Amino acid sequence: MTPLRIAVFASIFTSATLSLAANLSRNANVVVCQPNAGCIHHTIFGHDYKILSTDRFTVMVFLSSEGRYARADVSITNLTPTPINLYPEDFHIQALASRSKVFFYVPPSQLENLPTLTRTNADTQNELDAANPHLKAITIPPNQAVHGRVYFERDPRTTPQQVNVVLPIAGTVFKFPDIIKP
Repeated sequence: MTPLRIAVFASIFTSATLSLAANLSRNANVVVCQPNAGCIHHTIFGHDYKILSTDRFTVMVFLSSEGRYARADVSITNLTPTPINLYPEDFHIQALASRSKVFFYVPPSQLENLPTLTRTNADTQNELDAANPHLKAITIPPNQAVHGRVYFERDPRTTPQQVNVVLPIAGTVFKFPDIIKP
């Protein structure tokens, strides 16, 4: 085979391969909450939850600002026939600005200066906190769900930021686009 034929063959093979690859997801284990991916919104207790279901999991997320932290209320249902291990410390928030920044999980023991409750809303807030505890590392049995709140670092002085809430769960990474408000 002449060098020219080798170059032509390589060019055809490379362009066909790249064309095929362009139609594939970069990573089949990354699921982004978008309407074409089956992501829906559902209001629960006045909060707009984003809900994304796959054949293995249903994941719900609501993002809010709480003092100097971003707070995600998360619910994960294991639809698989086997238990899965969940590690909230793997969760993070990724800023989507030109200077992309990652905001890491903050364990409950390291939370400082959370907003204090007033006497008028303390009973309601204590009931909500009891219903939505801190999410901890846990094994989720088949066909069971866990829920809880997870805190992340954030810069309270910034303007609203477009972010992805990133939740790695048993080999699948769920991304929920949202906005952190100051």
